[in-house]
Amino acid sequence: MSGRTDHLAASVLDAFVRGVRALPQSWVRPLGGLLGSLVYRLDARHPRVARRNLETALPELSHSQAEGIARRCFRRQGSLALDNIRLATFDPAEMCRRLDLEGWDNFHQAEAAGRGVLIFSAHLGVHDLLAHAVPLYKGPLDIVARPTGKRRVDTLLADMRKVHGNRLIAKRGAVWGMLEALRRGGRVAILLDQRVHPNEGIEVPFFGRMSWTSPFPARVCQRTGAPALPIFSYQTAGGRYRLVARPPIFPRGEGERETTRLCTAFLAAIEREVRAQPEEWLWMHERWRRH
Repeated sequence: MSGRTDHLAASVLDAFVRGVRALPQSWVRPLGGLLGSLVYRLDARHPRVARRNLETALPELSHSQAEGIARRCFRRQGSLALDNIRLATFDPAEMCRRLDLEGWDNFHQAEAAGRGVLIFSAHLGVHDLLAHAVPLYKGPLDIVARPTGKRRVDTLLADMRKVHGNRLIAKRGAVWGMLEALRRGGRVAILLDQRVHPNEGIEVPFFGRMSWTSPFPARVCQRTGAPALPIFSYQTAGGRYRLVARPPIFPRGEGERETTRLCTAFLAAIEREVRAQPEEWLWMHERWRRH
């Protein structure tokens, strides 16, 4: 029965993806927004988590303000989810026509060090755009990805991310793959905003609270001398996208104190971005859970 259920779920997912990719581009974002609003009304748990996170991380908000951002967050996540699926339909020329690059001198500065570049981002905006856009200007990425445990979903995500010659590095045991890619001067991309288990992390500030985060990206930068480059991607009007590179963060040596400094700087860069457009972030994730 489980096998038949899994097959049916995979078939439904495939049909949904084909349907989204067949839609006119002007329909994708509004339809995704409607789906996100529907989830907000029907899902009891995740809206509650989002509101609690907002009130904890941004205590200056009133309850009604937190509620409004949570609603917009779900609407935005629905829009972003369909947009991420639709990205696979753009050929390179169409993708470039839809892109506005900002802060690209920061990318050039990071590359000038000659040690490879660790690109980090967050579950913020159109984060899968990195896999489609950066290789068109800078060459293929090695993308660190955590499997969802759902085989068809993982296959779909892998196919979406391996465009333009990108390679995937499984998140479990990713350090060696990251080291190898950076040592050959490559570009490694990773999302750094989610909580890790205390056995695997260190605590650094994030929205004024101590938060568990992985030290391994920082240690990889220390081992290789590679700078870390924050890049974030957003929807803009007319079916366009804005890809923003922030100033690179350079390692200054070895040791745990430097690891902590780098991890703190990574999360601070993400926090600044989230504060500027809070509805774009994945607030329904249990980021500050203690275990």
